[in-house]
Amino acid sequence: MNLNRLIGVAGGMGTQVTACFYEKLHALQSVTKEQEYLDVLIYSKPTIPDRTAYITGQSSESPLDALIYVLKTLESAGATCIAIPCITSHFFYDDLVKAVNIPILNMLDETAAFVASNGINNVTLFATDGTLKGGAFHSAFKKHDILVNNPSDEVQSSLMAMIYDIKRGVSISQQALDAIIEKSRCSGIETIILGCTELCIIEGKRDGLIDTLDILATACIRHGASVLFR
Repeated sequence: MNLNRLIGVAGGMGTQVTACFYEKLHALQSVTKEQEYLDVLIYSKPTIPDRTAYITGQSSESPLDALIYVLKTLESAGATCIAIPCITSHFFYDDLVKAVNIPILNMLDETAAFVASNGINNVTLFATDGTLKGGAFHSAFKKHDILVNNPSDEVQSSLMAMIYDIKRGVSISQQALDAIIEKSRCSGIETIILGCTELCIIEGKRDGLIDTLDILATACIRHGASVLFR
């Protein structure tokens, strides 16, 4: 096994997202033979306590210890970096990076840099209540002078219902997401950040949506290449 570029994935938040993330990571790689693909080690731990419930004060059960356990397990197995395909968990990012001695890719910073590189300075953020309350995404975008708009209360309520349906294994149609998008775009904001990875797995998304799961997968490939050719 090529341990010099082993990508560790802290998964299970949720399980469909973890499976989709690996598919995206695979699809974005261009190789001439099987052995050129990145080595990937996935630890899917759906028993990690609910991040949003803790951040919003609905639960006193912190997910931090469980998250650290997953990261340390991946590090011990030889991972050279860690990807966490769950945006809400990035509320704990500063504590997580202190717990291990390998890089943890930051979806928020990666997304903000991508948006800035495309000359976009005004976006709407579709995310969990925990992500909105935590404010880490807003801070990442502020570094690039990008204005982040939260959805209306009605749109946010619909998004949260959709996100938790997906976590329960319910299949959500493109049309269901489109209906929420149209409500949000009535405010004049054209670019929407899919700031919850559950939303990124809905098939058939249209233009004007920024897929944070794609951005994280691209960052993993970039890290793998930098290790390989260092």
